[in-house]
Amino acid sequence: MPELRDVAQHYPEAAHCDALYEVRDEAVGLHAFIALHDLSRGPGYGGIRRRHYPSVRAAVREVVGLAEQMTLKTAFAGLPAGGAKAVILDRRQTRLEAVYESLGRAIETLGGTYFAGPDVGTSELELAAVRNTSRFVSHLTANPAQRTADGVLAACREALAFVGASPRPRALKAIVAGVGQVGSIVARGLASLGLDLVVSDLDASRAGMVADELAAGTVLAAEALAADAYLLAPCALGPIITAETLARFKVKVICGAANHQLGDEALAHELAERGILYVPDFTVNSGAVIEGVLRQVTPPGTNPEPLIDAAIASIGPRVRELLRIAEAAQVTPLEAAFMQIQ
Repeated sequence: MPELRDVAQHYPEAAHCDALYEVRDEAVGLHAFIALHDLSRGPGYGGIRRRHYPSVRAAVREVVGLAEQMTLKTAFAGLPAGGAKAVILDRRQTRLEAVYESLGRAIETLGGTYFAGPDVGTSELELAAVRNTSRFVSHLTANPAQRTADGVLAACREALAFVGASPRPRALKAIVAGVGQVGSIVARGLASLGLDLVVSDLDASRAGMVADELAAGTVLAAEALAADAYLLAPCALGPIITAETLARFKVKVICGAANHQLGDEALAHELAERGILYVPDFTVNSGAVIEGVLRQVTPPGTNPEPLIDAAIASIGPRVRELLRIAEAAQVTPLEAAFMQIQ
């Protein structure tokens, strides 16, 4: 059985979390953290991320930051839910099914305060193992990648329209940085709008496959942020906007699926001063959590699909209104989003 203990008092990063749990099960090689950021609106929703971390403190910083992003997502989307996240410190486990089953047991003991879903390193295969030991996990019929991409594409259309750049065939260049499950769908959607598409990925072969499919160009992942284009859709791991990378951006619009894109909230002002429209990530990439929450709260016997479709369709109009408010109040879209949440 996993050992679950609240360690929030040991980490200053968790000062604003409702709880931070460390989960250990040495028998299967599990070391994980679960952050419950804000449960004031309802139970916490967030994916399980599994990757290598250089230190335990780095894992804590990420799980807390991502849980806070989930709080912002659910609040901006008006969902009866809060923000949470789990991370598994990847120690090259050989018994992944047992690792995820053990984490599922820990999630089950939280009694529904945390609902888990997919994330980097955690696909439907791993979630199936979590379902073996916990009821509090995303529904089997969920399609998080498609739902997230749908919201991002709606937001991209609104952002381009806001700056007066209606897509015309090959008239505007767009870069999709990261073409995994979500990014590849975003790339297909942008290509269907007729934009001059360029893709990048740390896995060059994956970028090449997507580029071949869409007759798109490619750029090295290390050069994607500095590429000359109109729209950048970051769909890989964040943060990508930092004090070190800020001067490299040549785009007019940043709007994508990646979580935690800003290394520091103050950088939103810097982007605005450089004439770059940054659409806050949590306002556009909420499709998966919208689907997850609505599947859980829809009464039995009621088809949730129309509710989910309508809620994700509303991402575009919400972004349009957000940009209008930001312009009228002469604040950044990030500040306007915080104003709307409060």
